[in-house]
Amino acid sequence: MKKILLATTMLTMTAGFAAAEVNTSGSARMGITQIVLPTGKVKAVFSSRVRIVFTGSGTTDGGLSFGASMRADQNGGNTSGLANGDSTVFLAGAFGRLTMGDVAGGAGDELVGQISGVGYTGLGDHNEIGFLGNTATAVRYDYTAGAFSFALGASQTTAVTVTPDVAADNKSVAVSYTGTGYSASLSYETVKSNALISAKGSYAFGPLNVIVKVAKVDKVFAVGGATYVKGKTEAGISLDYTVSPALTLTAYYTDHANTKAQAKGIGAAYSLGGGASVKAGVINPGGAGAKTIGEVGVTMSF
Repeated sequence: MKKILLATTMLTMTAGFAAAEVNTSGSARMGITQIVLPTGKVKAVFSSRVRIVFTGSGTTDGGLSFGASMRADQNGGNTSGLANGDSTVFLAGAFGRLTMGDVAGGAGDELVGQISGVGYTGLGDHNEIGFLGNTATAVRYDYTAGAFSFALGASQTTAVTVTPDVAADNKSVAVSYTGTGYSASLSYETVKSNALISAKGSYAFGPLNVIVKVAKVDKVFAVGGATYVKGKTEAGISLDYTVSPALTLTAYYTDHANTKAQAKGIGAAYSLGGGASVKAGVINPGGAGAKTIGEVGVTMSF
């Protein structure tokens, strides 16, 4: 009787495990990059990083999907239940997908995104135009119907030391459409009395893919030391040219009108197969006294 009970218990536990999965993936990079020292001198330094992502998922008896993911970095992990750095939890079904955690970029970050960058570290990511998301636990709702996607997002502020102009909850809404060889997306974000409208479109001309992004401040706000003025528009364009299945050339130009900096970058990526690529880039962030810097390295995904 005890043997039968033990066997039944083990079978039940095994069946439970079969209904859920836990997977591990990751990325790493290594190479040589240039930085600008406080003295203004450009110096080449070694730079490497590794990240491991743990993803768990399952399905209820009624067909509801659920799961979570978290990222372990070489320089530390998550901090608290309020910050939820690099971790998410979700529920999904016919109603769409509801995600909580590190989705503070909100609807705009998910559906609009950025133009292409260069280099194996991004070289400061000067191709990017920022969103208004906060770092605390956020929530995002996503729904897709054919070529259309829709998203709603909200994040909260828990810190009391942040800039007063952005010390408020963030709300965002976005929509996108993806066709054959092209896509278009639009988002609207608000933080307190501040707002930002972002739009992005892409179109493939054979081996050439062109991406354009425009973001316009609807009201005055200050964040990250930069003051964004109502009516000023920031814009960026990137060109990705596929030379061969392994080699892609990239160039971008971004006008950060609010900081009076025009960033430019060129780069190349060559796939070695198996998840490894060699990437190199050169950028100038623009602005007074800006220095041109470059890098070359290897990125890995596994």
